[in-house]
Amino acid sequence: MTQSPPDRSSASESTYTFTEVAYHFQVTPDTLRGWMRRFAQVLSATAKTDPPRFTTADIAALSIVQRLLEQGFQDEQINEQLTPKRIVRDETAPVALNSDQARQIVEGKAALLPAALGDILSAIANSQQTVLNSQSTVREVVGVVVQDNFNLKEENRKLRERMLEQERALAEYQRREETRKERLESRLRALENTVAALQQQVAQLIQLQRQSQQKKRGWW
Repeated sequence: MTQSPPDRSSASESTYTFTEVAYHFQVTPDTLRGWMRRFAQVLSATAKTDPPRFTTADIAALSIVQRLLEQGFQDEQINEQLTPKRIVRDETAPVALNSDQARQIVEGKAALLPAALGDILSAIANSQQTVLNSQSTVREVVGVVVQDNFNLKEENRKLRERMLEQERALAEYQRREETRKERLESRLRALENTVAALQQQVAQLIQLQRQSQQKKRGWW
């Protein structure tokens, strides 16, 4: 279904309106509302406000939703794929230790605790920074892709308008040529009729001249 492109004059650079997103996916407003209701858990908080404001991450998630729905996936399967998996901890049964063994383990762990804790905190910080960098990169890439997609749709719309203008101009030119052709044919028929009438008059004059000459000869 072809829709008119929405106006971006009141939209921000980082979010998109309901109308823009519906136009982006080429779906009806009812379809987009259905997606928002069925897959609300994968959308941002701004997408659930009134009016909703969709982020680039929301558009990326809805793109996956649209593709999976077209492939025949069920809602539960789609939500499962888009929801981050929880890490299940492996809880094993504790091993019974005597007091000496327990004290040795505690003392050994106490000696290693500062270094291990520092390593763990450093690893956590590095992991968090890596995740943040990855998220930032993904957001930037998705934002560029989404913006390019919007720009491409706008360019396609302008191209279609130019093609329609060319088609209208061509149709107008053909109409004028047909009118001109009809006028020329009408003039040509009029000239042919005039020539035929002149030929008939000339033939009559020649006939009269011959008759006149014959009469003169008869007198002589």
